[in-house]
Amino acid sequence: MTCAIDVCGVYFRYENFSMEDINMELHIGEQKAMVGLNGSGKTTLFKLLLGLLEPTSGEIHIMDRKVDREGLWEVRQNVGFLFQNPDDQLFSPTVWEDVSFGPRNLGLSEDEIEERAEWALSIVGMSDFANRPVNQMSHGQAKRVALAGVVAMRPQILLLDEPFTGLDFPMVSGIVDIIEELRGAGISVLYTTHNRFFLENWADSVLVLNNGRVVYDGPIDEALETPLVLEQIGNWNHLAQKMAASRTRVREIGFSANG
Repeated sequence: MTCAIDVCGVYFRYENFSMEDINMELHIGEQKAMVGLNGSGKTTLFKLLLGLLEPTSGEIHIMDRKVDREGLWEVRQNVGFLFQNPDDQLFSPTVWEDVSFGPRNLGLSEDEIEERAEWALSIVGMSDFANRPVNQMSHGQAKRVALAGVVAMRPQILLLDEPFTGLDFPMVSGIVDIIEELRGAGISVLYTTHNRFFLENWADSVLVLNNGRVVYDGPIDEALETPLVLEQIGNWNHLAQKMAASRTRVREIGFSANG
């Protein structure tokens, strides 16, 4: 087995939106960024991977298990999903209850539940917040607790929806450290981002969606030299040139006014 996720010839239609002939692979241990303009299909693909939506045709396999009604329970034990907004994920009264909910739902023993919750809170640096109400935390703290709830399930794949949105630099750095530690244990990661920095510096490969179609799936370096990809992720060199030209015009106007 080389693929954590294998999407083969998937079609999906919903009202005025469709995804057509989606093919992609996430290899075991790989970290892949998924990018595209708003409405390109990123959220829909996540829902298909999680079994929340059913393809019109084609197949999705997670750790060699087909995503269908028969395999859904096993699939969801292998996949952890982190929402962009932690408020959509945290629902228990306290941090401890929220992080321990997933393991308890698996029917584990109380000792195993406690061990997993303690480990998860420790790895995200939130052990001291175990008894804190979930509605009394900053956005960054809530994001860490949401991640703890995901990793307490000990998934083999992480799906991260804009994991750095709304976080300051220390929080971003902390989340990166956490996920790198998890990757060291063999976890595969697929994440969405609109930030080119996290595309260039934190991905092994990139999947680019446009209007429900895959327009690129491959190495970062090649992606940054492909015009069609640059249309979707933004050409920063072109932006830098425009900003430089704008600053030049401002200086010229200033000199003219002073003259």
